[in-house]
Amino acid sequence: MKLTLLLIEKNYKLLDQITYCSAFVPSEHLVEATEAGNIAAEELQSAIEFVRNDLQSGPLEQKQKDYITDALIATRENIFIFLDFIPQDKLEGARSRIDEENKLNIEEFDGDENAGVYNPVVLPWKNRRK
Repeated sequence: MKLTLLLIEKNYKLLDQITYCSAFVPSEHLVEATEAGNIAAEELQSAIEFVRNDLQSGPLEQKQKDYITDALIATRENIFIFLDFIPQDKLEGARSRIDEENKLNIEEFDGDENAGVYNPVVLPWKNRRK
């Protein structure tokens, strides 16, 4: 769990992505969208800070699992709120590129014992509950 969140922090830089994507939000919705994006980034950062500073080695206690899970759920839900303000054509274009990259990864790595860690991804927007 700790390594996963630290890798997310290093590789995704959520706040930078929110800032970049805000350029696509219509100006009349910019404040509301940015607020949701900032909340998402803050929730993710709180989970990262928790595992970095407060989590000891060994099995997670239920209270710790709940804290991390709640922060990640809040992150996901606020990202969805933010994305609701992105024009559909931009969003669909990005999602199509992700789908294509995942398809190519499956073709390249599925069944390859030398591929290292390979985890096919279920894309969150395909199972979004509204």
